Amino acid sequence: MGLLFGINGTISVKASRAVTVESTTPIAVVGTTNIGTLGLQFFGNVTLAMSAFAPASGQTVEGTLLDALKAIDAQGVSCPLIINAIDSEDPTEEIIIAGVNALKTAEAVTGYRPNLIVAPAFSAEVTVGLAMGAVAQKLWATAIIDVEGENESAALAVAANYGTRFALLVHPTEVTLDGFAMPSSAAWAGLIAYMDASSTYGWTESASNRIVQSVSATNRIIDYAEGEDSEARRLRNKGINTIVRDVGWRTYGFETTDIDTIWQPLNRVRTFYRMLRAMIEASRYARDRKADELLYVKKAIEEFMRGLKGAGVALGFKAYFDTTKNTKATVSNGQFYLTVEFQDMPTIRELNIELTYVDDYSDVLLNIING
Repeated sequence: MGLLFGINGTISVKASRAVTVESTTPIAVVGTTNIGTLGLQFFGNVTLAMSAFAPASGQTVEGTLLDALKAIDAQGVSCPLIINAIDSEDPTEEIIIAGVNALKTAEAVTGYRPNLIVAPAFSAEVTVGLAMGAVAQKLWATAIIDVEGENESAALAVAANYGTRFALLVHPTEVTLDGFAMPSSAAWAGLIAYMDASSTYGWTESASNRIVQSVSATNRIIDYAEGEDSEARRLRNKGINTIVRDVGWRTYGFETTDIDTIWQPLNRVRTFYRMLRAMIEASRYARDRKADELLYVKKAIEEFMRGLKGAGVALGFKAYFDTTKNTKATVSNGQFYLTVEFQDMPTIRELNIELTYVDDYSDVLLNIING
């Protein structure tokens, strides 16, 4: 209602909002324990979580949770943790799966959305691994799943159950950290979170060919040789990613089991979904506002994409309102479609070097011997 008299003022905004990607990578851990508080809970870093589940003097530790935290901590990462602690006394497969499914509500409970999901030891059960993959798909996260197997054939048989871009299958299941057997999947999670935070665009990098800190052995040696057929190469070809001894203990592989080769490099999957999440969050303010705000939404996304291109993350991009999707009918109904085309910088997964003998330089020798 106008007051008709006096001087009245209002404040409005006609500007784009910055698109920013989360700088941290929350790791969700489903594990068992006989120490500490049970249930879904949040910790600001690994040190705080380890303190909450550390044994008192003379107390015996049971379960998988503390070892998982130690494996994450060994990678030198400081990131938020979402923990679903389950009683270590006879946990059934159904209880573990329920614990995994509870992560769907983690953001409502803790304020943080899981980006990496691990359930060390239990994820080796295919039913648990499949549940993790389903939750990861819903959250646009990555489930890191242990693949058990006493040999290559057994590992491949397990991997045949999976076909998703939202999971990373890892083998073998254990690494020796500081003299103790620790879960491999948790070490992978710590390494990926560390890589994500290592630079502004660390989350676009592949975590393959990286040193896994503090590792001195694995519970099964994987044959690997550069330039030759090897078990590690064959496993990677089927979406199983390994830790091999190669100038230290290194990750080898960063592939998903998706049927579409475009979505097999996990760094591409994580880059696209992390970007999309950031665009959605930055555009949330425009919901249910006048449609001219779309100009500022598009401008913000273009500025974000230019930053990615300048950093070498993107080869190129284009943002536009597609006229084939935005029709008079959709406009009248308040529905709009913004298309963002983007090609990421590919990762070197294979380099072929050809060494060829030629006799084109024989004259050099002839000139030498003839003085």
